[in-house]
Amino acid sequence: MYDTAIIVFVSALLVESFIIIAANIFTIFVFWKHRNRLKRPSFLLINLAVADLLVGLTDSVASGTCYLPRHLGESNFNNTHEGNIFSTFQISFSFTSVFFLVLISLERAYALIWPLRHRAASYKCHVYGASFAWITTIFTWALTLLALDNILNFSYWTVATSSVMVLCLITICVSYLTIRTRLSLRVPSMDTTHKKQKEAQQNAKLSRTLFIVITASLFFWIPSIVVYATHYLCFKCVPLLLFYGFNLFRLANSLVNPIIYSYRIPMFREMFKRKKLCMRSKRYTVNYMR
Repeated sequence: MYDTAIIVFVSALLVESFIIIAANIFTIFVFWKHRNRLKRPSFLLINLAVADLLVGLTDSVASGTCYLPRHLGESNFNNTHEGNIFSTFQISFSFTSVFFLVLISLERAYALIWPLRHRAASYKCHVYGASFAWITTIFTWALTLLALDNILNFSYWTVATSSVMVLCLITICVSYLTIRTRLSLRVPSMDTTHKKQKEAQQNAKLSRTLFIVITASLFFWIPSIVVYATHYLCFKCVPLLLFYGFNLFRLANSLVNPIIYSYRIPMFREMFKRKKLCMRSKRYTVNYMR
């Protein structure tokens, strides 16, 4: 019965990972197709989609090649070693997703508090921020690999990564409250030209969309972090089935963003409308040929 439940959870993990991969590939495709219309904040969203795509890829590979064989009694040195390697990528790319959420929240808070400075800021700031997030990911991956191979003290690694995660969540929460307060105040723009007023409205609309993204991420991440921390501090306190259940919950964070984009960002809605029109035209053509 226990092995059956594990197989069901791992299978669900695989299905969710494949959906995450497809959804984020679609997200990257839409952004790339409309790259001439994109604004600077979209650069961070593309990097977030890439990070979520890598989360789905590593989870699908790890579930199919390491975790499922291990629970079916096929564990050996190679499986353990591969499991450690894939675990480092899973942890690192999950951190990458959080890093970009921090950058997005800071960028939106800055745009709402100092709109003129944000408008005059260089595109290089976004590139530097994204580069810093990926370099930090590499550093996190190296430390995680050393910790899982018992070269680095695992307790030190746990304290360090937990501190970084808590700092990231505090930053997101502070930015979250700032964005919410700023949007609720809705201070009228001093710009008199129609173009600048329209740009301010689009900026506020994008901030609301990213506000929803941040809220959804906190909803999925905070319970998962509590369960993971409890699991590592007290291994027997959290049943393995519950641990896998919250792993599914954590992965949903990488899936929810494309869903929000599809409802909130016009270019995604346009893509779906075009697809519906193409399907209707194909049906009409087939019916006409008959």
